Amino acid sequence: MRFVLLTTGSRAALLALAVALALLALGLVRRQRPSAAVLAGASAVLALAVVVVEAMIAWSLGWWAPSGATFNEYRWVLLSPWGRFAVAAAALTVLAIIGLAWRSTRGAPPWRRVAMIALRGGAAATALVLFLEPAIELRQVAREPNRIALLVDASRSMGLTDVPGGPTRLARTQALLAASADTLAAWQATHRLDYYTFADGVVASSADGVARATAIGDATLMREALEEVRRRYDGRDLAGIVLVSDGGATGGLDSRDGSVRDVLRALEARVHTVAAARPGLRDVAIADVVADDFAFVRTVARIEAVVRASGYAGEPLTVTLSSDGRPIREQRVVVPSSGEVRVVFEVTPPRVGRYVYELATPVRPGEAIATNNARPFVVRVIRDKIRVLQVAGQPSWDVRALRELLEANPNVDLISFFILRTQDDVALVPSDEMSLIPFPTRELFEEELPSFDVIVLQNFEYLPYGIGDYLEDLRRYTAGGGGLVMLGGEQSLASGGYQGTPVAEALPVTLPSPWDRATLVDTARFRPQLTTAGAGHPVTALRRAAADNLATWRALPELEGVNLVGAPRPGATVLATHPRLRLPSGQPMPVIVAGDYGEGRSLVVTTDTLWRWGLVAAARPGDDGRAYGGFWEGAIRWLIHDPDLRHLQVDTDATSYAPGQPVHVTLRLSGRDYLPLPGGAIELDWRRGADPATAEPVGTATVRTGDDGAATWDVPGLTAGVYRVRGRAIVDGAAVEATDIFLVRETGTELDRPFGDDDLLETVALETGGVAVGPVDELPADLPFDPPRVVRVDDRADVELWSRPGLLVLAILLLGLEWLLRQRSGYL
Repeated sequence: MRFVLLTTGSRAALLALAVALALLALGLVRRQRPSAAVLAGASAVLALAVVVVEAMIAWSLGWWAPSGATFNEYRWVLLSPWGRFAVAAAALTVLAIIGLAWRSTRGAPPWRRVAMIALRGGAAATALVLFLEPAIELRQVAREPNRIALLVDASRSMGLTDVPGGPTRLARTQALLAASADTLAAWQATHRLDYYTFADGVVASSADGVARATAIGDATLMREALEEVRRRYDGRDLAGIVLVSDGGATGGLDSRDGSVRDVLRALEARVHTVAAARPGLRDVAIADVVADDFAFVRTVARIEAVVRASGYAGEPLTVTLSSDGRPIREQRVVVPSSGEVRVVFEVTPPRVGRYVYELATPVRPGEAIATNNARPFVVRVIRDKIRVLQVAGQPSWDVRALRELLEANPNVDLISFFILRTQDDVALVPSDEMSLIPFPTRELFEEELPSFDVIVLQNFEYLPYGIGDYLEDLRRYTAGGGGLVMLGGEQSLASGGYQGTPVAEALPVTLPSPWDRATLVDTARFRPQLTTAGAGHPVTALRRAAADNLATWRALPELEGVNLVGAPRPGATVLATHPRLRLPSGQPMPVIVAGDYGEGRSLVVTTDTLWRWGLVAAARPGDDGRAYGGFWEGAIRWLIHDPDLRHLQVDTDATSYAPGQPVHVTLRLSGRDYLPLPGGAIELDWRRGADPATAEPVGTATVRTGDDGAATWDVPGLTAGVYRVRGRAIVDGAAVEATDIFLVRETGTELDRPFGDDDLLETVALETGGVAVGPVDELPADLPFDPPRVVRVDDRADVELWSRPGLLVLAILLLGLEWLLRQRSGYL
């Protein structure tokens, strides 16, 4: 075991302890507590003895050493040949002697008892010294100076000013090091001082390099920096680390995480921390966004924002959720004293695709950072099941056929209502005793309406059910991205009184005035004629090849009866017409019309006998009756904006990228028959900005498809922001267009928590055995570091203490004094 000489301060402390114990013993004597007084007195004598022995050794090292020798270290050794068991037995014997002295002096005055026990214990201890043969080994050793690593944070948060007009955190750090020149020089005398800067990596530097450093790092990877510095040194070659930072770690190190202790202890190096941040910084940040990467179409998605603010406690904040650059939700909150508030938004994505949302709060006067007030993020909207609401005015073969078809489809979640009585029907029994319930108007058209992908109004008259007030909701539903279908019948279209209603605005065909309902329906049989546009439209494309599709339509069973309608609205597409009936303009009257309305789509079929394409056709030889199912499958896919039905598809391989990372774009082009279109030219451009109307052009390219109708293009590295990549092409003389959206993120979250974290710095120091210095203007000179390791012993000498004649004389003297004291006390 190695012993180190006590310093002058340590001797003074022990001497003060001895005096205190002596005074305590005196006080216990006065209170007539002899046993406690004896213990306190014996402890005082022991502390005083240690001080005297160490002082004598320190003073006498010079004349104990051999002539001409110089030594800078010593340690205690035992020269006796006895083993550990013998040494232990001798120590126990000494303790037993002291114990017997304690027992035999009971009843004596306290001071006499202390003196007798001390004299006998001293004699026994002297005998133990003679038995163990202790010596002092003097050594002249050479030590290799170990290293102190000075690690300075150079991330972007160190470039902030905590007080307006004041110095940056890095400038304050540089001033701190300049003011600590004497301390650094003192460390340099016994150690070697290595300088490092760190942010998203560790960079070896120098005193001048740190003085010229700039705060440009995009992360504060404190854990990685500490581990990297530790790896550069073996064992005790590292005396310690002095870490100067604001504590805003951005990777794998958080004072609130219990596992951080294991990480820090694994360093096996003490880390002294110096806080670079100061109170006073004012800032508001969208620090975090909690949202799923995927959401389901027409299903409520929850988006949670974590807003952190400093310097604005008690003040109101407005947090806005935007999509495509347009605000869609807004909340006002008050900043609590903790500085952190959570804001929850709920949105219902209208269709499948990618959406870039942005959470933002206005920049307030005096904010240190403006760039962290907004955070964009990408949500990919997928489809779980297609939710269809079927509302039928009365049972019919057409209603039954459509219901059975949709119920048999595992991808469809069908809600179907048949109207068997109205509010005006005469009932012979009370309503609460009837099995038929009133139509759930408010539940369907107000509460549940946004959750449906497609709404089918099948021969349904709205007036008897009090739905007139909700027709505006249906119109808004369609404009917002929903799919609306209205089928014919004596209670539908103009015959159902829909002309002039909000719903009529969403239909792709105009309705005549319902003055005479008898003149609004034609009951004759007919076979719809496919238009040129309908030959390749997804709704009416019962076969892929145009010739096969036309032949299929000609072979379909005739339909019975049709509602009379007016001209198609501008932009609508007439897919099939009546072979005989004409519009006032002379054009064939539409039978199947499709069109876009706002963000949604609507479809009108002016007959209620499409069921004949299934039941009647299946009864004919050589017909499987699949045309009915094929028609509705194509209609629903078109109504819900199925991406696979686009003639041009543009897809990026990810939703977000790092700055400078290439963006891989895949393009697919198909003809009107939806077969791959080889050799097609696609004009590609990409723009920066969340709002399509104001997006800034960045680049363009012309790409040609291969034999499979596909092509790829790599957009070169981009800076941070929201981007839209758009493709445009000509298919059979018609222009087609497709767009995808993606996000180029900032390289890190360095400025999301700019306030500093003194708690983390204290944790780092505590768990590594270092000192948390806190915010200071000069480094303290007394920081503890591991001593340099011994590399060689140049000289050594043993000074035998046990062979001194004075020890024997001391033992005899102590025993004689103890005998004399016992004789006078009457204990012999």
